[in-house]
Amino acid sequence: MPTPFAARLLPCLLGLVLLGLPSSRAQGTVAAGTERASQVARCLKLRRDAPPVAVAQAESLLREADLTVEDEAKTLSCLGIAAGLSGDRKRAVEAGARMERLVLTELALAFRARAYSQAGSVFHGAGQIHRAEAAYLRVQDLARQLPADEAALFQATTLSNIGLIHAGYLDSPEVADGFHRKALAIAASVGLEDPAILHNHVLNLVRLGRTAEALAVIDQGEAMAHRRQARAVVERLRAERAGIWITQGRLGPAQQVLTSVIRAQQTSADTPGLAGSLAKLSTLQRIAGDPAAALATARRAWSHVDGTPQPQKQREVLRAWMAAHAALGQTDGVMAVGARLHALEMETLKAQRLASLTELQARSESAAAQRELQAMRHKAQIQSLNEERTRLLRKAGVAAMILLVIAGVGFGLLQRRKNQQLRTVSATDPLTGLRNRRAAGTALQAMSTQRATPGMRHVLFLIDIDHFKQVNDGFGHHAGDDVLVDIADALGTLCRPGDVIARWGGEEFLMACPALTAAQACTVAARLHERLGGARELAPGRAWDLTVSLGFAPFPFFEEGREGWEYTIRLADRALYAAKDRRNAWAGLWGRTLPEGASAASVLEEPENAVRSGNVDLMASYAIERLPKAALRAA
Repeated sequence: MPTPFAARLLPCLLGLVLLGLPSSRAQGTVAAGTERASQVARCLKLRRDAPPVAVAQAESLLREADLTVEDEAKTLSCLGIAAGLSGDRKRAVEAGARMERLVLTELALAFRARAYSQAGSVFHGAGQIHRAEAAYLRVQDLARQLPADEAALFQATTLSNIGLIHAGYLDSPEVADGFHRKALAIAASVGLEDPAILHNHVLNLVRLGRTAEALAVIDQGEAMAHRRQARAVVERLRAERAGIWITQGRLGPAQQVLTSVIRAQQTSADTPGLAGSLAKLSTLQRIAGDPAAALATARRAWSHVDGTPQPQKQREVLRAWMAAHAALGQTDGVMAVGARLHALEMETLKAQRLASLTELQARSESAAAQRELQAMRHKAQIQSLNEERTRLLRKAGVAAMILLVIAGVGFGLLQRRKNQQLRTVSATDPLTGLRNRRAAGTALQAMSTQRATPGMRHVLFLIDIDHFKQVNDGFGHHAGDDVLVDIADALGTLCRPGDVIARWGGEEFLMACPALTAAQACTVAARLHERLGGARELAPGRAWDLTVSLGFAPFPFFEEGREGWEYTIRLADRALYAAKDRRNAWAGLWGRTLPEGASAASVLEEPENAVRSGNVDLMASYAIERLPKAALRAA
């Protein structure tokens, strides 16, 4: 799911460039190795600027018998991305699959993560979203074992890729906006300059109608793309600027930019970008009063995306095509292109297994609907023999059918959007925007089905704001709400992809992290305790030294146990009471082995005995040897 554009080129540019590492196969002479490295580097450069040339060079390199594992992985990355940009989906997918098999060999950790990232880029570009997601998840697993700065690089690109999936395949630009902004923040924190991330953000801003913000990001992206010599990204950003100018009525400057961009994209064989630029040119020609030229340009644009995994570009081209037919008064043409757009929407929904709309499509293709359509066609043939009055009636009927088709498509999409919004609202805490307690329980149940690697367990953290009532009493409930929102925002910046954060109730929050050791859980607790506390100005000239208490426990609670998250939440609550006994502290309970002859329920009722026997570890930010009485009463 990475490229600086939509589906195919977007994955290509966001994939991290593979770094050279010591070879694990036979090395040639130093001179031969230098020459080979130069050839591979040239292939990686050409994969975006001249994809057909890159495909030929990659095929030639792969026939060499003495390629190192690292050079083979880089060459497969070049082949997969270039083939995807050239429209050869089958060859791209085969290259991605070979990369995945190749990475199973013993390679340096960072190189394996980059190779999986590239494989995900290839699958994304070929439209195989589920395989791309699996590759990106593997990247995240490997990144956790890398130093923080290097792991952040992978996190930034992965978040941007997730945003692309939400915008391009799930029709959720509002959700995508959050992922793009997180990706940009992380990239800035580690000094990563990736113009593709900015370009993806621009596409989403344009779709959301935030043109002023989009123009500012375009300026920033163009400057960065020039520094990185990413010509393809520069041209894509220039095209988006021209598209915004068209909506603002600046047709002259927009046409000059589009003419230059189209010429450059034809030279570089950037077919998805070229399709988008031509669609914008078609819109400009229609607005300028030349619908015939607009229709020809739209058809030309469609030839570049027909049959490709480019849902966003295809929608853009089809809408320009429909508008050109409508400007010419060609209702049959509008209906035909509208049917293509409808089919594209249905195919995208089917690919994402959205059952409700898939069922709607199945009903529309039922035998009864086919018989009705055939009857309408027969009637149209009869009416075509009548005089002018009959032909006018036929056109009126076709126009009504067009309205019905458009209304049906619009209603289906609106219903889908409303259902999605209802699901989001019902699962969201209205004040903080986090998951509510019910939605958190669903997420924790899903996490419970994924067993962590040996030595690790999923961990639940309960976080409680100390003396919160004093905030409400002393500063007002609006100040208390501000504190809750502030804590929620801070948790959002501290969590990893895959973590679950929720408002558990009142001033209490929950955070669940998959696959941690006991030592890592203590580190996370200490980090949360430090970052969430601190002085806050709750009223002009009046500050409050805010502190929090945390309690945590793993699930399953015992290494070989089967205890669910509901069991663990009660032990995490006991640990929280232990922390609140002191305030401004954290504490945790970590099960080793179930005491002989004891049950999980008995440990829950009398955890103090298990702590004394060494079957349960008690950890805290302060010296503690036994659970305080308040914690024993908690359960």
